[in-house]
Amino acid sequence: MGKTSKTLFSLISIYLLLGVFLGSLSYKFFIDDFIFLEKNQNKDNITSLANILNEDLIDLEKITNDYSKWDETYNFIENGNDIYIYDNFREDAQTLEDLGIDAFIYVDKNDNIIFSTYNKRINYFNIDKTKLEKDLLVDLENVDEVSTLYMFENKLFYVFKSKILRSDFLGKYRGYILSIKHVDLDYLKQITSSIFDNIVLKNIDKVASKPDVKIRLKHLKDVNAYVNIYDNQIINKVEFFNYKNQYLTTFVTTNKNSIILQGKHTIKIFNFIGAIILLIVFIVIFQKQRLIIEQNELLNEKVNKRTKQLTRAYRSLKVKNKELYKLAHTDFLTSIRNRANFFENSIKLLKKSNNENKKFSVLMIDIDHFKKINDTYGHDTGDKVLIEFCNIVNDIIQKDMIFGRLGGEEFAITIFNKEQSSIYKLSEKIRDKCATSQIKVEDINIQFTISMGVVFKENENESIDEILHKADQLLYKAKNSGRNRVVRAV
Repeated sequence: MGKTSKTLFSLISIYLLLGVFLGSLSYKFFIDDFIFLEKNQNKDNITSLANILNEDLIDLEKITNDYSKWDETYNFIENGNDIYIYDNFREDAQTLEDLGIDAFIYVDKNDNIIFSTYNKRINYFNIDKTKLEKDLLVDLENVDEVSTLYMFENKLFYVFKSKILRSDFLGKYRGYILSIKHVDLDYLKQITSSIFDNIVLKNIDKVASKPDVKIRLKHLKDVNAYVNIYDNQIINKVEFFNYKNQYLTTFVTTNKNSIILQGKHTIKIFNFIGAIILLIVFIVIFQKQRLIIEQNELLNEKVNKRTKQLTRAYRSLKVKNKELYKLAHTDFLTSIRNRANFFENSIKLLKKSNNENKKFSVLMIDIDHFKKINDTYGHDTGDKVLIEFCNIVNDIIQKDMIFGRLGGEEFAITIFNKEQSSIYKLSEKIRDKCATSQIKVEDINIQFTISMGVVFKENENESIDEILHKADQLLYKAKNSGRNRVVRAV
């Protein structure tokens, strides 16, 4: 073997020895850091999962408090006004769907259920609602207000219980509202897809050992996580508890230990190159990567914060729009359609009758001697008469009939595709019911009567104003002929 060969052999031997040494040293030097980063990242991922559930509970709390500290809710529990249920939870209102919750349960002070409503998703689960309500009342009977997770029939729910108080918080509480929302596992998987490969809800026994991660949030007081890091993946068992600190269920999450895997791959590259300069380059790259990650996390935090602000603003705007719509379309005193709303919908109904060649009728109604009622008993009593009259009409007419207040004590009803005999029976029923009703003011029983003019559309060229004018003429004919009567078009 020549000198050149010996030198080459020596250089190769030194290179191999140096490569093995640097490889072992680099592995020992970096692997612990990668494991540390992996654990911290995994802890952040678990915290993010807990925060998502906690934020859902906070949203549920806000929605429930909006209803439980609402004067109309307070009055409903006190008086049992069915209009409250109709306005908020009739079948076509879709209030629960708009709020993003699954159920409302109204309970009085004695834990008697006054009213409960569920959305279609609960029906899809085929849950025993009676048992759910009974179990909830028993479980939450000793607390006034609480936010918690709740397991029922192997399904996890958010539950919030809130006192029913007036909006000014004066007076005694009237009962409680319990709100329920299903924890949608598919939705959780979707919004956590960037941090977890999979999430599974398992009803397994609570782990007895000390948790690797322990989290305390506003509504989730105790969240325990047990972490197992394997060669290719991380498995977390995240335990959740109810407000009594009783174990409920476990979320099992899986995700790749990408930081460790990436670290090992990088170390192999270093070992292959076997040069100190490349090691320095790797350190620089690693530092830059770490800086990018920190900047990305900061950016994500700002984006999430801004998104939450926009969501809150949108929810507030949505509520304000509903309030403005109600103010613009509803008579403040009687809660029926105001003049503008009545004309808008009556014109549509008239157009529909023309297009479909169907009947169209108008009932013009005026409360007899209303000025005398105001002068004798006061305007407060007059207001009660107006409200009682509207309640009577609403109980008699059908939902597709347009009932509105045109001004003062003058009202009108427009009706689509009803026979004359049916309209006459309806008008007489309203008149008779008003005449036989009594309003008690202090120790006085007040009665009132109405006069009514009834007309039918004669041809397609008639406008709503023309038809109302004819009904108004018949109304005055009813008044001039003695009042408390219905005058129909001949």
